[in-house]
Amino acid sequence: MQRRIWFERAFPLGIATEACPDIMERLRGTPLRLAERSSRSPLRLLTRRTGGAWSIQDHAGHLLDLEALWAGRLDDFDGGLESLRPADLENRATWEAEHNSRALGDLLAGFQGARSELVARCEGMGERELARTAFHPRLRQLMTVADLLFFVAEHDDHHLASITQLIRQGD
Repeated sequence: MQRRIWFERAFPLGIATEACPDIMERLRGTPLRLAERSSRSPLRLLTRRTGGAWSIQDHAGHLLDLEALWAGRLDDFDGGLESLRPADLENRATWEAEHNSRALGDLLAGFQGARSELVARCEGMGERELARTAFHPRLRQLMTVADLLFFVAEHDDHHLASITQLIRQGD
């Protein structure tokens, strides 16, 4: 099955703040889905890179790496900034982190902790906070906090689907 290329995707923005409880469930569940998908695989499959692409463990580590970006973007909203901080589109942090040399359990625990903080922070927001806007530098459009949360959930699912694909290729 053909997959969409992340950087070519367009995202429906203007997510209603009323959708946030549903989106928060996706965000809250990602660490559990990540653990379920990755923990059953043998180490050789977890760390195998094919064709210069990320391994399962690289994808898991990348999700952990980006938690700092999501938290920083929430800081940008809190600070009333006009534009959100940009992402490193080359993903240097993930490439340089050598996630394949780390224990999978450490990556999963780190991601669980960071994601729990993100979810707790967002669950404390009211409608007014969720509706704040700032310019997203890559998408080149205004985004609300609710839109950002949807974007993060879509990003999570993109990497979980990549992991599923790698598992299927390894079977």
